[in-house]
Amino acid sequence: MHSCKQIRGVLTLIVLVLSLAFSSRTFAAVAIPDVDPADAAMVDKAKKGMELYKANCTACHAVDRKVVGPALAGTWDRWENEAKLVAWVQNSSKLIASGDPYANKIFNEYNKSVMQSFPQLTAEQIIDMFIYIKAKDAGVALPFEAPAPGAAAAGAPAAATNEGDATWYIWALVGFLVVLAGLLWGVTSKLDKAVKESEGQVVEEVSIDKKIFNKKTLKVLLLIGSILLVFNIFNGAIDLGRSQGYAPDQPIKFSHALHVGQNQIECQYCHSGVEKSKHAGIPGTQICMNCHKYVQQGPKYGKDEIAKIYDYAGWNPDKQQFERAPKNIEWVKIHNLPDHVYFNHAQHVKVGGIDCQTCHGKVGEYEVMKQFAPLSMGWCINCHRQTEVKFADNNYYSVFQKYHDELKKGTKGKVTVEDIGGTECQKCHY
Repeated sequence: MHSCKQIRGVLTLIVLVLSLAFSSRTFAAVAIPDVDPADAAMVDKAKKGMELYKANCTACHAVDRKVVGPALAGTWDRWENEAKLVAWVQNSSKLIASGDPYANKIFNEYNKSVMQSFPQLTAEQIIDMFIYIKAKDAGVALPFEAPAPGAAAAGAPAAATNEGDATWYIWALVGFLVVLAGLLWGVTSKLDKAVKESEGQVVEEVSIDKKIFNKKTLKVLLLIGSILLVFNIFNGAIDLGRSQGYAPDQPIKFSHALHVGQNQIECQYCHSGVEKSKHAGIPGTQICMNCHKYVQQGPKYGKDEIAKIYDYAGWNPDKQQFERAPKNIEWVKIHNLPDHVYFNHAQHVKVGGIDCQTCHGKVGEYEVMKQFAPLSMGWCINCHRQTEVKFADNNYYSVFQKYHDELKKGTKGKVTVEDIGGTECQKCHY
């Protein structure tokens, strides 16, 4: 009888251990695959996941640290199964209401703050996002990964200083010509004196003031003044309508240094049109409210600037509800190309793979947003002449079979934007 009890106890212990083991295994059942950089299909899924992650998640989440919401590293190990992870992202409120224990645990840990729902994302898209996040967490070098914010893109023109350097060279040339004119004037005066003396003519010594203030000097000064006047008129006409360095006050003191630099919110989260439209787009109040329903005080301006967001949004922070329809924030436009100039953000960012920092500078360091580049025709043309087109794995350029063949044969080292028509007038002008 005693031995039976011992056997029963041992069996109970074994069942308990197996149950715990099975439970642990079930709890980590979300099968997020690893990314092998040599596996083109997995790299493509990770790339799609990166685009979705940057467009939807980076305002509230980071991979390796808590921002508004928790760090996303290891998320796949904390959910019971793939279906619940997908359900959480698509509609967290619905999953909480169903009584799911882990969903309610997260809800309570974050002061019952409801995560924004993403019903438009499919299960496949959500898993693609976590494939990318897992790869980032593991430190996998992804071939499509853009350089860190602030880094200049390869092949980009030497940004905004080019035109300043050109102006400096022009002034140096003018100075050189003035000095040269003075030397030549001195030499010709001495030669003239020597010729007259050799002919037996008496040459009077002319005082310094008469040497300086005479008809020749006046003509030289008029010539120099005319050159400078024409140069200034020409340069002023070229600069007409440009606003390099323009940094106006905005209705809300928005710091890119805090949002982009410190919190590492991706540009695409707020400027959602940058990869699919001609215009990058100005974020509406709802984009701001996605975070600021919960973040109610800033590190520099306290509650004052965030209170302005609430006023535009019609949000009552005490009652935690919207009381009226939102109003658009009247941001002051900084970048403004002439009406006859065509520029498409999607063509440069999505197709060309150009980083935002190439044209907008180190945005992550700007306390006040400004126009970084001159955005002149010469600046754009120089970029088109220097920038290499990213032909590899880019279906947008599949029609250029000639260049693909030449690159494979080695008869052509690289293809620039100029090669595919980037300096033709009609490409940029209506």
